[in-house]
Amino acid sequence: MKATFSVTLLALAISVGTSFAVDFDLPMSGRLTEELFQETKILCNKNVRKCWMLSYYKPDEPICATDQVTYGGECHLCSRILYEDRTIIKMHDGECTSN
Repeated sequence: MKATFSVTLLALAISVGTSFAVDFDLPMSGRLTEELFQETKILCNKNVRKCWMLSYYKPDEPICATDQVTYGGECHLCSRILYEDRTIIKMHDGECTSN
């Protein structure tokens, strides 16, 4: 009984935490330019502090980037740009599709 209560409480805490995760608008383009990349990087620097740790595990609003990888939101994309030194920008909302 205690274990069930603990698991339920943990699940509730995680779901409440992820509901406060923040996504923010980034410029979108199918073509990566230095100007768009710098604008994206500035917005990421400004807004990445708003991202909750749990938002990195929240894949409910996918976006497609110019590297043809689907990210779980702007927080995920900004993490790659700022902390993995990736040169990518947002192409569109939704998953990437291969044509």
